[in-house]
Amino acid sequence: MTKSLLYAAAIAVGSLYASSAPASEWGCQVLLCVSGNWQATPSCHPPMYRLLAAMKRPGFSWPTCPAASSTAARKDVYDDCPEGWTVGYSDVGHDGNRSKPNMCEKRENLCFNHRNGRPIFKPVINRRDGDSCQKTISMPRPVRSKPWYVEYTDAKGLRQRAWFNLNI
Repeated sequence: MTKSLLYAAAIAVGSLYASSAPASEWGCQVLLCVSGNWQATPSCHPPMYRLLAAMKRPGFSWPTCPAASSTAARKDVYDDCPEGWTVGYSDVGHDGNRSKPNMCEKRENLCFNHRNGRPIFKPVINRRDGDSCQKTISMPRPVRSKPWYVEYTDAKGLRQRAWFNLNI
């Protein structure tokens, strides 16, 4: 389903919205709204404001849309690392547990002179990598502008992911 079709469907479904709508209908309204730009679609405001209020209550369960086999929303704050980089962690605690996967890392060969392409035979010494020509460099992992997603099955039977934010 294209975004424009989802957007049109969200407007149509949103106009039929009633506060006493069954949970599955509400879940389908939410799915349609998060698949487009819900903040700019007035008909999406009632089901989304209802969602935001419900999320604050104990025992909240994300509404799903059985017709689209949608999942409950999940949150993934960090975007993929650039090509050639892998996910890294800012530090490892004293108990050996890793912190958040908020870094991108790659190994770089420091024994190779990038200017003239000749090998350098003196190894570089650093604390993390020891007596080696290899050094791990890192950078902060990119953060998504839309950290929430819902998975659903589109009209062609393909599994899709709709990314969105809940900012008003």
